[in-house]
Amino acid sequence: MVSLTQHHKKLERNVTLLGVFAFVAVIIGGIVEIAPLFWIDNTIEKVEGMRPYTPLEQAGRDIYVREGCYVCHSQMIRPFRDEVERYGHYSLAAESMY
Repeated sequence: MVSLTQHHKKLERNVTLLGVFAFVAVIIGGIVEIAPLFWIDNTIEKVEGMRPYTPLEQAGRDIYVREGCYVCHSQMIRPFRDEVERYGHYSLAAESMY
């Protein structure tokens, strides 16, 4: 009986076979991640209270983007419970849709 490590050594030594298996893995991963998007009507969940920006808010947003503030201050990830209690809920995609 051939052990799994011997199969693995063969795979590592044969560049073509390794490339084929890597390509198949990437294709399967791509299908699993991308294919469901074709059957979903909207990928952004609805958030109550979201509305388009007023002209003043839009001007402020333009300054925010122009000055590069979004680099440090957007999509803040809050993985710990204390951070959520201190700063509020996690950022949602719908919050930046306008």
